Formats: sequence, structure tokens, C-alpha cells
Amino acid sequence: MRRLYTIQIIPEGSTKVRTYRVKRIWLKLYAWVICLFAILLCIFIWKFAEINMQLAIAWKLKADNDWLMKRHIEYESIFSDLDSIYAIENQIQNILETYLENDSNKVHSILDKNRFTHISSKKVQMDTDFEAEMNINRQNLDAFPNMLPVMGVISKLYSEDHKAVDFASAMNEPVFATASGKAVFAGDKGDLGLVVEIDHGGGFITRYAHMSRLAARSGAQVRKGEIIGFVGNTGNSSGEHLHYEILLNGKSMDPTKYF
Repeated sequence: MRRLYTIQIIPEGSTKVRTYRVKRIWLKLYAWVICLFAILLCIFIWKFAEINMQLAIAWKLKADNDWLMKRHIEYESIFSDLDSIYAIENQIQNILETYLENDSNKVHSILDKNRFTHISSKKVQMDTDFEAEMNINRQNLDAFPNMLPVMGVISKLYSEDHKAVDFASAMNEPVFATASGKAVFAGDKGDLGLVVEIDHGGGFITRYAHMSRLAARSGAQVRKGEIIGFVGNTGNSSGEHLHYEILLNGKSMDPTKYF
């Protein structure tokens, strides 16, 4: 015998009763449809918030890049002005020397020459020193862990009991090396799950834990920004996230001070 549910509707001010009979299976179907719709709505809201967060980070990076480009243009303008100043200075010194010799022909010949073709030895030395300093700075910056290791949000900050920063992120989200160096360990480390450790020189070591799989091999050289693994939930972990540590000369450091 099929079970039916009877629904009666009595309009206000009327004695007429409207009766509807609904099978039990249809009520169950309606309930499942409502539950499925609620789940899909929650997933949509979560993904929408995640996309907005990534867009905010991208806009911040774009603003930082625009600021750096503006500073670069200013430096180029300053160095151009220095070129002119050094050239004019040298020409003035030559003119003063010939004036003391009282040789008008020599003065006129100097004035007729291109004043901006000469590069003084002092300027050459300054350019050489500046280029050397820039190369050193580039090398130091490349080995300095100052970028985010993954696209996500910080779910747990550094503390005395938790000497790392945890990033909540989607499963299999790529994990990036925050600086160039040598992967001194890549494998399973018990409670930390799948781990990659990178030695950047200068006493800096970074550690990336709880990954689902690894893209770096032990002993391999990795570049800053290179994918070394993917976010996971391995080891002693309550959910997918990245456990990120920075050590300086063996001492744990707060990673948020290097972003």
C-alpha cells in the first residue's frame, strides 16, 4: 500500500476546503532537491570569495610593480642628467685651461665640438661600481625568502608553540619556492607529511610541509618562484593547508616579517 500525505488548504473567509494528496516519494525528492541547492549555493559563495581574494592579491602586486617601474624611470632620468653634468664639467675645465694659455683658436675649436661625447673616468668608475652593486643586490634578493609560498589565506600565525605560518588553500594548489637555493630534503617527515626543505645560503632554510605531492627532488637546484609541490593534507593535519617555516642559522623566524 502506497503511503500518501494529505494537505488541506482553507482560504480565509471561505468554507470550501482544498485537498491535495502528495506521495511520500515526492516529498523526499523535494527535500533532496532543496538540500542539493543549498550545498551548491555554499560552494558558489566559497569559490566567489576565493576568487575575490586572489584578485585582491593580484591588484596589490600590480600596484607594487607600477611603483617600481616609476622609480626605475626616475633613476634613468637622474643618470641621464649625470651624464650631461659630467660632460659639461669636463668641457668647462678644458676651456678654462685654454683660456689661461690665451689661445683663442683652441677655445673656439673646443666650443665647436660635441660637448656630450666625453665620458670622464670618474663617471666610468661610478657606473662600474653601481653595476657591481646592482649584481650583488640581485643575487642577494634572489636568495632572500620574501615572497608568498602559495595562493591562500593565513589560518594560523607564528607563535612560541607554532613556529611556522599555516596557509589555508585549495587541495593541489601549487607551492612556490620563496627564494632560490638547493633542495636539501624532499620526502616524508612523519607528522609533517610530505616536506621540501631548501637551503638558500647565508644561513636561510625554508620548509614546506603537509603537501599532497612533490615537484622538487632532494639535491636539485630550485629557482625563486619555481613550483616545488602541491598543497595537501599529509602527515598530522586536520585539513588541506601549507605549513611554512623560515630558519636563520638554525633559529626559527616569523615568516610574516619577510613577506
